[in-house]
Amino acid sequence: MLSDTLKRTYWFIGLLLLQVAVLDHIALLGYAIPMPYVYVFCLLPTNTQHWIYVVIGFTMGFLIDIFTSTPGVGSAALCATGLATPYLLKLFAPSGYAFDEPFVPSVKTMEWLPFLRFVFSLVAVNCFVYFLLEAFTLMCFGRFFLTFLLSTLLSVAFIATFEALLNKKKSRNG
Repeated sequence: MLSDTLKRTYWFIGLLLLQVAVLDHIALLGYAIPMPYVYVFCLLPTNTQHWIYVVIGFTMGFLIDIFTSTPGVGSAALCATGLATPYLLKLFAPSGYAFDEPFVPSVKTMEWLPFLRFVFSLVAVNCFVYFLLEAFTLMCFGRFFLTFLLSTLLSVAFIATFEALLNKKKSRNG
């Protein structure tokens, strides 16, 4: 239990540092900003209380807001994502799963396609709220949509890479 909590804490800190030190300075094609810190929600087991998702989302978002000068935008986006996570997880959980036995969302527990759908929906919620609040308008809908779509796809690609590397490491270790 303690080792799982420590691993999740290390991931939280690592994703935060990766975002604020490196990824926040990337704007691929001037539009796509990778936001793989949403992966922190994929590290929590399915029996996690709903309010914990929101608290973790707020904490991560607040720290990102502090380091990136986006007051409240990251916090609001990740709180919304935290609110949506349990419902999206139920939507994309393995068929026939009754949630009696908790599992951590991953490729091993869900397989690639359902996992990627789950991750895509999480990242899409985060990016939609984030860029909507950042722009605070839909007047430039084309730019908003392009930024939202490219950032979502790039973030999902980062998370899929993390998951593939974790799977490779776990299969090598036994």
